[in-house]
Amino acid sequence: MPEALPSRAHLPQIDGPGSGGPAASLFDSRHGGASATGGLATRIIFVVFLSTFLTAVLVSWISVYSTHTFLRDKLSRTFPAAVAGAADRTARWLDDAGGELAQLASAGSRLEDTAALTQLLRDSPHFEALILTDSDGRVISLAGNVAGLVPTEATGLWLGEDAEGIPHVGMGLGLDGRAAGSSLHGVYSRSRMRPLLGVAGLGRDGVIHLVSEDGQVLVTGRLTQTPAPHTRLPLEQLRTGVVSFSGPDDERRIGTAGPIEGTKLSLVVEETYEAAFEPVFDMVKRVFVIDLGILILFSLVAHRITSAMVRPIEALSEGARRISQGELDVELVESDARDEIGLLTRTFNDMTRKLLSHRVEIERANHKLVAQNAELQRANEVLEQLSITDGLTRLHNHRFFQDHLTREIKRVSRTSENLSMLMCDIDDFKRLNDRLGHAAGDELLAGIAGVLDESVRETDFLARYGGEEFVVLCPDTDLAGAIHVAEKIRSSVAEGSFILDGSSQLTKITISIGVAQFEGSRRSFFQAADQALYRAKGAGKNCVKAAREVPGYPDV
Repeated sequence: MPEALPSRAHLPQIDGPGSGGPAASLFDSRHGGASATGGLATRIIFVVFLSTFLTAVLVSWISVYSTHTFLRDKLSRTFPAAVAGAADRTARWLDDAGGELAQLASAGSRLEDTAALTQLLRDSPHFEALILTDSDGRVISLAGNVAGLVPTEATGLWLGEDAEGIPHVGMGLGLDGRAAGSSLHGVYSRSRMRPLLGVAGLGRDGVIHLVSEDGQVLVTGRLTQTPAPHTRLPLEQLRTGVVSFSGPDDERRIGTAGPIEGTKLSLVVEETYEAAFEPVFDMVKRVFVIDLGILILFSLVAHRITSAMVRPIEALSEGARRISQGELDVELVESDARDEIGLLTRTFNDMTRKLLSHRVEIERANHKLVAQNAELQRANEVLEQLSITDGLTRLHNHRFFQDHLTREIKRVSRTSENLSMLMCDIDDFKRLNDRLGHAAGDELLAGIAGVLDESVRETDFLARYGGEEFVVLCPDTDLAGAIHVAEKIRSSVAEGSFILDGSSQLTKITISIGVAQFEGSRRSFFQAADQALYRAKGAGKNCVKAAREVPGYPDV
């Protein structure tokens, strides 16, 4: 009856396209060692992450660069346009202010009256202070808050500072019909000039300044800003175009400048770099958030895809590893996928089934071969035993005795130990064999062999030498000890009785024994024992004779 196949150990379900379920990684149960495909999963995820990151960085850089370029182009158009528009308005306003001052100067002597001068200032749309000075520059009358401000120019634009160092700009005009050198000065009103410097379209920090020819800020277009004392801007640099520069507070700014036609004044439009390019910074933040989201999303997708790809490979790798270690009872749970992984899984299972079937067949053949080898071994042992055993007496045979004697002679030649030999012969065996028949003779030989086997020592070697002769090798025994062993054997045989030929009649048997000791020659050893046996036969049989006389032992 054929043997049943071993039970097959199922590996975890593997994932594949269309498998419809997650797979457990085989490598979770491995004792030591990293997953064989762990590096593959890491590399795939890293490549996806790096590709996504580089793509996101490239797209982000292009977006930011494009936005930055667009804003610079826009500022390059907006700032000069703002300066030109404000310069045009300011120039007209200054012309109107000059006309107003000339009209006020026509009031003549009334200007010397501070109250009248104050009334004229109250109705002025351009000035915040009026000052009448004589030819030496001494104040004749004034109206408005101009403490510490002393104009020095009689005609044209002039600059000055109040008591706190805040710059002012104004206009001086000589008076007709009065003493030479007397003039009327008007200080421009900042509050009325600021609307001229306001421009729509600038950013949250965009502002236009009215500055002197050395860059001193005179008027700022924002109501919330008042020029700080001695605030100067890099006018020469700003006149080259829309440029970046460091403001008085070392904050990075961007701006440009343009002159006011017919004056020494200029207009500067500026904005903080952060506010000017705020859309760029906002875009950078948004792009960063979007890129981070894309990276996380693609990493998760890559992880899921990689898991779906790598886990089946891990299962296959683990199965191959177990097969390489001799575990053929491995089977991967197959999915419904028709892709390469599914095909590889099914092929793998077919391979393991064939390997397992072949192993079973080999094991059966091995079991049969082992049984046959055991039977052959037993037969060989029997044959070997038969080859060294006498079939009748069950003692060692003549050939084995010769081999054993050779080994013993080599041993005693090396160790100088004693070795003796007993040659035993059944007395009158031929006559008894002729009288009772060969069957009785064989029975007698077997009986004598049994008596001899019980009489010798455990260290002695007993063998049938041939016919009715037996031989005993006595290792580590001198001639006297061998005589003692021989006498014990002779007496045991003589005292015993044998029933032969199936009758109840007892038959007495005797043996003769010749004893010799090895003295260096194998041939002399045999001859001495044989001659001693003949002497025993000649001495009347049933006796022991030694090859030479032994002190303390009579010639037995």
